[in-house]
Amino acid sequence: MVLNSLEKMIHLQKNTANIRNICVLAHVDHGKTTLADCLISSNGIISSRLAGKLRYMDSREDEQVRGITMKSSAISLHYAKDLLSETGCADLDADGDL
Repeated sequence: MVLNSLEKMIHLQKNTANIRNICVLAHVDHGKTTLADCLISSNGIISSRLAGKLRYMDSREDEQVRGITMKSSAISLHYAKDLLSETGCADLDADGDL
């Protein structure tokens, strides 16, 4: 889904049913950046072809050069359905527990 107007995005963010606060936490090289890129591509911000390659949330130059995430980042995304089941996270149950 591509949000093409600021007014639509503001309306969606005011509806608390559309807001999910999540944190992606895992060991080194376990797909945190790839998962973040996939969630971002689900909102049409980046191409699905680039998900996992672009490292969208790694905004610092040294993160891009070294290929590692060194600082946390935040982003607002539109929540419309169960994105975790679509990203292949079969290890999570309905409560988000491992």
